[in-house]
Amino acid sequence: MASGLLAAALVGALVGALVGALVLLPGGSDAGAGPEPMRYDRDTCARCRMRISQPGQGGELRDPEGKLTKYDDVGCLLVALWSEHREVTSAWVEDHGGGGFVPLTAAWFVLGASSESPMGFGVTAFQEEGAARAHALRHGGTVGRLEDVLRDTARFQRARASRE
Repeated sequence: MASGLLAAALVGALVGALVGALVLLPGGSDAGAGPEPMRYDRDTCARCRMRISQPGQGGELRDPEGKLTKYDDVGCLLVALWSEHREVTSAWVEDHGGGGFVPLTAAWFVLGASSESPMGFGVTAFQEEGAARAHALRHGGTVGRLEDVLRDTARFQRARASRE
C-alpha cells in the first residue's frame, strides 16, 4: 500500500514538473518558431521513424536551438518529451477536427481505444472542448487536458521503458 502511494506521489510530481515546464517556456514569435505543415507520406516520426500519413494525429516539438521534430502520434510526442530530459521551447499537436496546430498545453484530448491512433496510444487532440466531447461520444473515450493524459501512465509505460 505504501509503495502504491509513493508511486502515485512520484507520478503527480512528474506530471506537475512537465506541465509546469511547458507552460513557463517561451513560445517564441520569431520566424521559424512555430509549427510547420506536415508533409504527409514524406515526413517521418522522430521517435518511431514511421511515415506521417494520418492527418490530425501528430505533433511537433521545437528545441531551444530551433530544431523542429515531427511525430506521427500524440503518444510519440509525449514519450519524446519524457525522454528529452532537457528544455523544449514549444510543442504543438494537430487538431483532429481539422483546425491546424494547437499548443500542447491548450489542447483538449480524447483518451480512447489504442486502435484510434497510428502507434496505438489512443490519444487524439482537439482545439475545442466541444469537438473533443463529440468525438468521445461517437467513438468512446474520456475527455481531458494534458494533465489527465500524463496521469494515464499505463498508456505510456511500455513505450517509455523501451526507449529509456
